[in-house]
Amino acid sequence: MYGIFSEDKSDFETLKVLIQRLAIDEKIQFCGKGFNGCGELLKHAWRNLKSQADMGCTRFVIAHDADQRDFRDVQRDLVDKIIKPSGIKKSICLLVPVQEIEAWLLADVCAASNLFKGWMPKPEPNPESIARPKEYLEKLSRVASGSPRYRHAMHNPQLAKHIDLVKVSKSCPSFRPLETFVKCGKSNY
Repeated sequence: MYGIFSEDKSDFETLKVLIQRLAIDEKIQFCGKGFNGCGELLKHAWRNLKSQADMGCTRFVIAHDADQRDFRDVQRDLVDKIIKPSGIKKSICLLVPVQEIEAWLLADVCAASNLFKGWMPKPEPNPESIARPKEYLEKLSRVASGSPRYRHAMHNPQLAKHIDLVKVSKSCPSFRPLETFVKCGKSNY
């Protein structure tokens, strides 16, 4: 069972889909929580991590967007404010998507045509260089139709079902710790 702790419910649901796809197993069970922002994640997730471990959860993913910060600073916050207080020292993957998790979706933005008929966005050569990928996706969808079609809370998990994970891995180094964790069991903490 995987325990996922993320900044919001959309990231939680998106990570569930990505883990199932990477593991090639739709029956994987999950526990955890999508919090109401990074502040709540950093303040409360340690309790949830500890309680999920006490209930038998064995693998953990903690995700916090970089949001234009250095990923090492974000990782240090995750360790200092979540992992250390929880006392958990096993099988943890720290995920720090460059900018936001939506950069991973932009790595195969053409997959959006599976959800939105008639919308054929152009491929993004370097999605992690886009400053606000969530807003960028909304803008792309608005330009294509006159009003935004894409809504992250609703569409991220759906897009995660369609994106090419090989493209994501090639374009987004911040995705690779999750890939390695799920496929090889290697923790980055």
